[in-house]
Amino acid sequence: MAAVDRFYNSASDQFGDDRLDPAISAADFDTLEDALSGFLSRLKNESMIVSIDREVTWRTVLTFVNDVMTHLGTAAGSTISEMSTRLQRLSRLYSKIKPSAPKGPAPIRALPAAVVEDLYEIFNPECARNPFRSTSQRWRNYLIFIVLLHIGLRRGELLLFAADVVNHDFDLTTEQDRYWINIAETPYEDEDTRYSVPSIKTAASWRQLPISRDILSIIDTYVREYRDKAPHPFLLNSQQMKPLSAQSVGLIFNIASTTLSARSLKLLADNGKSGVTAHDLRHTAAVVRLARYRASSEDLDTAIGKLRVFFGWSDTSSMPRHYARAYFETKLGEVWEEHFDSYVETLRGMKGTES
Repeated sequence: MAAVDRFYNSASDQFGDDRLDPAISAADFDTLEDALSGFLSRLKNESMIVSIDREVTWRTVLTFVNDVMTHLGTAAGSTISEMSTRLQRLSRLYSKIKPSAPKGPAPIRALPAAVVEDLYEIFNPECARNPFRSTSQRWRNYLIFIVLLHIGLRRGELLLFAADVVNHDFDLTTEQDRYWINIAETPYEDEDTRYSVPSIKTAASWRQLPISRDILSIIDTYVREYRDKAPHPFLLNSQQMKPLSAQSVGLIFNIASTTLSARSLKLLADNGKSGVTAHDLRHTAAVVRLARYRASSEDLDTAIGKLRVFFGWSDTSSMPRHYARAYFETKLGEVWEEHFDSYVETLRGMKGTES
């Protein structure tokens, strides 16, 4: 009865008092449909706010309307076929509509180490397992893989890189050269001929990131030897001598996924995946970097703050917390290797448990 009472209150808010009963008595299906539609919207909004699935409430109200209309139709002498047709129409419109509960964030997991090792081999330009035909393709795709995995960029950020993306300066304090890349909007927007033009996601995404000498060497090798004299300013070049598209990046990882070993495919399947995407590498980079921050004795809040800056999340973004959870889910695997003596040693080190 509580569900039916809520339906009547909803109809009153929608049409004013005492409109639902006359609509039911008169078999006014147009008004009933409007009332049901309004009630459904209310339930959906409520589900999103309080994270409670209102399916039971919705099904109860549908059953109530169906039963009452069937009873009134029979009592009024309406033909069974006429009433059946009207009820079937309501059923078709609403019976499969469910007030959806809010979707939680997509699961975030670092790729298993064995899969990453497999990918290193697959993307290695010199490896026989590399599925890409030309040497220029192999080096370009290797660059894509390494940068996404080690720096954790979004795909669009990488596609905006110009050929001269690397910046250089001499650090007087350390007396060493330092290299970095700027994640920012491109000054070459007018020269971008791609159908789907990549862009920087948010203002917080603008940042400056250091790069290692290894990554510098890969970028330098690709630009000097394999990028060719492309008629555009962007770093990544397609076979048609055009700026590489987001769709092409997706295709690169689809092809690489078909070359994964049976063991890697099994590990991915255990996590509900059939292959690897560019964004999986960002997940992996974030979890690995958080692990490094924690290993250097950073407290969790400090580590998450650093993660927020490095990966370009705003101060209000919940993503760093999601990655922290992914990090601790990964750490749960240590239980598999836990020996009895180490467990007892932990207990002995806890206050109040000394024997």
